[in-house]
Amino acid sequence: MGSPNVLLVVLDATRKDHLSCYGYDRPTTPELDALAQAGTRYEQAIAPAPWTPPSHASMFTGRYPSGHGSFGTQPLGEYDGPTVAELLSAAGYATFGFSNSHHTSIEQEFDRGFDYYHDILALPRFMDTMYEPSLDFLRFLPRYFRDGYDISDFQRRKLETQVRRADDPFFGFINFNAAHAPYRPPEEFRAPFEERFDDWDAVDETAARKVGDDEGYEYILGDVTMSATEWELVECWYDAEIRYVDALLGELFDCLRRQGVYDDTLVVVTADHGEHFGEHGLAYHQFSLFEELLNVPLLVKWPESDRPSPAPGTVSDRLVSLVDLVPTICEWAGVGVPDEVDGRALTGDDDRDAVFAEYDRPYPPLRERLQQYDSFEAYDRGLQAVRTETHKLIRPTVGETTLYCLTDDGEVEVSDDEREAALASRLDETLEPLPDSSRTTELDEHVSDHLEKMGYL
Repeated sequence: MGSPNVLLVVLDATRKDHLSCYGYDRPTTPELDALAQAGTRYEQAIAPAPWTPPSHASMFTGRYPSGHGSFGTQPLGEYDGPTVAELLSAAGYATFGFSNSHHTSIEQEFDRGFDYYHDILALPRFMDTMYEPSLDFLRFLPRYFRDGYDISDFQRRKLETQVRRADDPFFGFINFNAAHAPYRPPEEFRAPFEERFDDWDAVDETAARKVGDDEGYEYILGDVTMSATEWELVECWYDAEIRYVDALLGELFDCLRRQGVYDDTLVVVTADHGEHFGEHGLAYHQFSLFEELLNVPLLVKWPESDRPSPAPGTVSDRLVSLVDLVPTICEWAGVGVPDEVDGRALTGDDDRDAVFAEYDRPYPPLRERLQQYDSFEAYDRGLQAVRTETHKLIRPTVGETTLYCLTDDGEVEVSDDEREAALASRLDETLEPLPDSSRTTELDEHVSDHLEKMGYL
């Protein structure tokens, strides 16, 4: 066979432990359950960053954040190495991508190497898109303004159009943003999960809705309180969003089958990061490098090929990172892997003993918003972490380095000077120092509005 197609699906803000294919007790992901049975499920896949821009940049470059430099407001265009789309495009692949977020938009130069890149929420180009002579778009436009979740369905349909048009092997990328707050799932998906919630009399739905609608910073900084019951309700909405995205994935996979390309496609489904639901006193996905944000789902369906690959239904406990996606994709596409890449192919024989993650100091617009809170000082710092199969060392730019033992019940702080020194040395050997994020960044008015709606400002 020739070069396989490649489909990279990123589920924004999706926790591994909320997917039924990872043992969750709610039926959130029947389509992904089937994909896991057809491919490989990775139990220890670690995101290189806890939020969208640096994590996507790592998936596109194979570099840790301090290697590519795109921590938040810095465009990916400032990275002088190739992206995976550029590598595959040069090898003759048709390349197309779909973004629902400013963080992975054309303005941020995440379109590098893509023949076609559609980021519908990147205003003001969105207004130009409105006037495209597309009946499909016009049909979905009113529903978009009423319910933002329909953007995910619209993007899925646009991706299917590109798949049908592709003559050459294709590399497709899509970010599904539905599981990112605010949590407003379609009624048909929300109702079954709310029916499982039977404690309405004990819940302050207003508080739950505030947190579910992007008021998480106020929870972190002490202005909003949440009971365990209220968190449970928020998680019901979150689970419904995941179930909705899973249904869209089922339709996307059916399209690949109808086109006769499913068997010949390398399908990678992962998340850029997870989410906090009160653990460690946190909400959303800023300020930490804890497992709730970093240990993400990773499912790979291998193409039919004479090339060796894991058997269907394989569960891998190998320690892997999302920086491994670039060399994996390149290997299957028959494309050389750049020397500077930090990742290793998932099908390689070399087991690694550690992976890394980084979080820059909160970017200036967010700091400006939160500096009114005295408690924000504890979170106004960058973080770097090294993670092994059993331990994690987190080193802040301000404050004390902490060593954790990874247990089934979470991360437990431990004291082990010898291990701590060894892991700190690994950090120094592998990662560059975090950049100076005290610089100011001017944001376009439309971009600022979008970031505010997403809870970042």
